[in-house]
Amino acid sequence: MQSLSDKKLYVLILLPAVLLLIGFFFNEDLSTGGSKLDFIRTAPIIMDFANFGYDKINHLSRHAPLHYILLSIPYFFFNDIYIVKIFYFIFSLLLPFFLYLNLKKIYNFNKINLLLLSASFLLFPYFRSSAIWPNAHLTALIFLLIANYFYILTMHKKNFMHIFLNILFLSCATYSMQSYIVFFAFYLFNYFKLYGKYYFSKILLICFLFSIPGFFLIFYSEIISKLEFTADIYYTLVTNTSITFFFICFLILNSKNFKIIKGTFVKSNKIEIIFIVVIFCFIVSNFNYDLLIGGGFFYKLSYLLLKNNIIFYLSSFFGFILIYLLFKKDKKILIPIILVNLTAINYSISQKYFEPLLLILIFILFKNFLASNLISRTKYLLFYYFAVFAYFIIATVNNNYNFSKNLIF
Repeated sequence: MQSLSDKKLYVLILLPAVLLLIGFFFNEDLSTGGSKLDFIRTAPIIMDFANFGYDKINHLSRHAPLHYILLSIPYFFFNDIYIVKIFYFIFSLLLPFFLYLNLKKIYNFNKINLLLLSASFLLFPYFRSSAIWPNAHLTALIFLLIANYFYILTMHKKNFMHIFLNILFLSCATYSMQSYIVFFAFYLFNYFKLYGKYYFSKILLICFLFSIPGFFLIFYSEIISKLEFTADIYYTLVTNTSITFFFICFLILNSKNFKIIKGTFVKSNKIEIIFIVVIFCFIVSNFNYDLLIGGGFFYKLSYLLLKNNIIFYLSSFFGFILIYLLFKKDKKILIPIILVNLTAINYSISQKYFEPLLLILIFILFKNFLASNLISRTKYLLFYYFAVFAYFIIATVNNNYNFSKNLIF
C-alpha cells in the first residue's frame, strides 16, 4: 500500500500535465506571444507541404523542414490546423516520457523521484508555449532525447542497431533545427573513444548517408543552410552566461550542491578569480546592446526594476564564476554548457534556446554531482520542483499583465 506522502508526490507528478492541458484549451502562450506568432507565420509552410508544395519554406522559416513535414501529415488527412495542434500536443508529451527513460538508465534512484523530475519540465514556460503552439525547437529536443536514449544503451552494451538509431534520431533533430548539428561532436567523439577506428568508420558512413538530404537542402535553400553567428561576441558572452546562471540556479538551490559550490570557491585559485573579474570587466566595457528583444530573464528584470543593466551584468558575472567553479569541480559539466551555448550564438539571443535544453542535457548526457544530489533526495527535488513552479507562476503573471512587453525600448 502506498504511503500518504507517495500519493501526494503523484499529485505533483500529474499537476503539470493538467495545467498544460488547461493551457492548451485557453491557447496559452507564456513566451509573451512569440510562439503563437511563429506558428501562425509558418502555418502556410505546413499547408504547402500537405499539398506537395515546397516553396513557402524558403520565405517563411530559417529552420530545416522536418518539423513542418511532420505537421503536414495530420493536416493532409484532416485539413484542419487545430487538429494539427492536437496531434503535436500529444507528440510533445514524449519529452517527459523519454526524459524518464533516459534518467532511469543513468540514475539508480527512487522511481517516483525520476517521475517527478520528468513531470516538472511540463511547467517550463517555453516548453508549454512550444507544445501548445508547435515549435521546431521542441521537435528537435524530443528527437535529441530519443537519440540520447539509444546512446545510453550503447554505453551498457555494444549494439550496432542502437548506434544506428542514435544517429537516425540525432539526424531528425538536426533536420528539425539545424543548430543541433553541434551535438554530433559529443556522440561521435565518445564513439571514437569506445570503439576505435575500424568500427568508428562504419559509424561515419551512417552519418554520411543521413547527411545526403542536408547537402540537398544546402543547394535548395540558402536560408535553411545558413547558421547564424553573432556579430557581437561581447553581447553573446554576457547574455549567454546570464541565461546559463539563471538555469543552473535551479540545480544549486539545494543545500548539498550549494555547499559543494561554496567549498570549491573557497579552495579556488584567487589569481584565477581575479583574472575572470578582469576579463569580465573588459567584456562588459564593450557590451553595446539596448534593445529589449531576447536577453533572458535577468535582462528583462533589470530593465523592469532599475531601467538599466546592473542586475543583468551581475547575473552574467555570477554566471562566469559559476561556470568556472563547475569546471573546477567536474570538468565534464562544461560539455553540456558549451554545446548549448554553441546552439545560441545568433544576432539576438532568447531564453528559448536554453530552456529547457540546458537542464535536460545536464541530466542526461552523463551522471554528475549536480543531477545526482538533486535526484537522490526527495526534499531537494521538491525544492527544485517548487522553484520551477514559481518560475511558471512568474511567467504566467508576466504574460497576463504584459510587464516585459510594456518595457520602454
